[in-house]
Amino acid sequence: MKRIYLTILTLAALALASCDEVSRDDRLTYVEPPEVGRAVLIEDYTGQYCVNCPRATEEIERLVEEYGDTTVIAVAIHSGPFSKQKGEPTPLYTEVGDAYFSKWGLSSQPVGLVDRLYSSMGFDYTDWGAGVNYEIGFKAPVSIMPYAAYDSDTRQAYIHIQTIGLDPERVSGKLQVWLIEDSIDSFQMMPDGKMVEHYNHMHVFRASVNDPWGEDLSVSHGEVVMKDYTFTMDPVWNPWHCSIVAFLFDDDGVMQVAKSPLE
Repeated sequence: MKRIYLTILTLAALALASCDEVSRDDRLTYVEPPEVGRAVLIEDYTGQYCVNCPRATEEIERLVEEYGDTTVIAVAIHSGPFSKQKGEPTPLYTEVGDAYFSKWGLSSQPVGLVDRLYSSMGFDYTDWGAGVNYEIGFKAPVSIMPYAAYDSDTRQAYIHIQTIGLDPERVSGKLQVWLIEDSIDSFQMMPDGKMVEHYNHMHVFRASVNDPWGEDLSVSHGEVVMKDYTFTMDPVWNPWHCSIVAFLFDDDGVMQVAKSPLE
């Protein structure tokens, strides 16, 4: 039994055990949801045949070092012209990632989106720091808490997403749930034009757990909305290096993002 379901059952048992001792009015007492820190999503559109993409990786590492890995959440989406070469291996490329690259009208690499602020053009990696600094100044309108448990016998990931409304107004957008993998040993072209056979690829986009374009989600102030998913892991992926990234976005950008490892 997965920890997430044990937790739910435990909470349910506690609730049942206490129902004779607490009045109905007390049980329905409204509790103001706490403010949560703003996290920022960097979508790094990259490729193994992109000689300058390791520089973008270094910038992500710098930003994570500066702000923390719960504030800056990066996803390396191997897509576009430098993610694949005719007749050559493309172990990190995904068709979904390529669809995202086309959706945003991107052309050069490395290029990234910071909370999808400028989805029609993207940011050069040298501008990501300014984008992160800008976004963390806003309050998060929602809290997103992902949890994920993994069953090694069935290779199933059990994913639970809890969203709480924090804004006085009702918040509506698209919930996106992605699976990413760290510490992938594979080749990479480098700025000096040489290929490194063993490069440590981090936060690599592997798949979209729900609809690749997100699913509708609307939440009022203090309301809790929960979503559950079951996802079959590819045998090539190392589940103990995988995490879930969940975010809520609309036409104005990403409202909040959170990350949780598979356990």
